[in-house]
Amino acid sequence: MKTKIIILSTVLIALIALFGVFYLKKGGNVIQPEESPSPAGTSYEEYLQQGIQYESTNELDKAIAAYQKAAQANPESYVPYSNIGSIYERNKEFIKAEEAFKTALSIDPQSISVYRKLYDLYRYDFKKLPPEMMLFFSDALEKTNNDIDLTKLYAFYLENINDWESALIIWKAFLQTEPGNEIYAAKVKSLEARIVR
Repeated sequence: MKTKIIILSTVLIALIALFGVFYLKKGGNVIQPEESPSPAGTSYEEYLQQGIQYESTNELDKAIAAYQKAAQANPESYVPYSNIGSIYERNKEFIKAEEAFKTALSIDPQSISVYRKLYDLYRYDFKKLPPEMMLFFSDALEKTNNDIDLTKLYAFYLENINDWESALIIWKAFLQTEPGNEIYAAKVKSLEARIVR
């Protein structure tokens, strides 16, 4: 397992260097929870559940307020901010969504689900160009110690923007760590065929 991580890490570092991407610390505004203290007897879980219920009935302002109270009740949980970000994204309030997702990541810098949400926001809502997306992936992969799912997302992204050579490097690294994996082998074969054309 350690060898797999070392191989993937080496490949990712090489890819990032190819694009001239250097690690940048994320900045941005952090959303603060409401100032009023939580009423006695109301727990984080109850506030979170209230937020989910309000969200399911499309009472989004009340859902956000409940999630903010949940965040106040448990400042170590990223989940309320992740949920707030999803509401803002759905309402096309993309700047607020980004702030909420970044707040979630400031609490848990290894939350893969939040990185996926931020990826969707950047890719489809902000329509960020490849150099900006490379910075996103560089940061996300470094903070998550080259999480396998994020690495695969990166490879799919590279394929999607027709950077087949870079995607091929990643899929070959996966195949090297799992030589019998038919999915990885098919990816390598498909990309090699595209590059030859």
